[in-house]
Amino acid sequence: MELDLKEVEKSALVIRLERNQNDLDQLRSKLNSYICEPKTYTLFERIETLRNGLDTLSDSNTQIISSLKNHKKAIEKHFEKGKEQLITFNNLQESVEDYVASVRNC
Repeated sequence: MELDLKEVEKSALVIRLERNQNDLDQLRSKLNSYICEPKTYTLFERIETLRNGLDTLSDSNTQIISSLKNHKKAIEKHFEKGKEQLITFNNLQESVEDYVASVRNC
């Protein structure tokens, strides 16, 4: 019974990370739109930091999803990393929204 619960939790986490991967792609597209063109050097630095954060998170998501799907043993480590990814995603999403608001106000 314990194993079944872990499999369900693992599957739910994989699904959530895959959705976040799609959301990361949407955030990247939003940053690449003409509306988000930086108008100052500070905004340029900020958008580059956000793009790098999105790329790093996307790469890490891909690795964790793959690990969770392919490994039957020692998933606890990957499980915790997956949970951390969700928190990091939320923070990054807020930062992108703040940036977009900043650009629109310039």
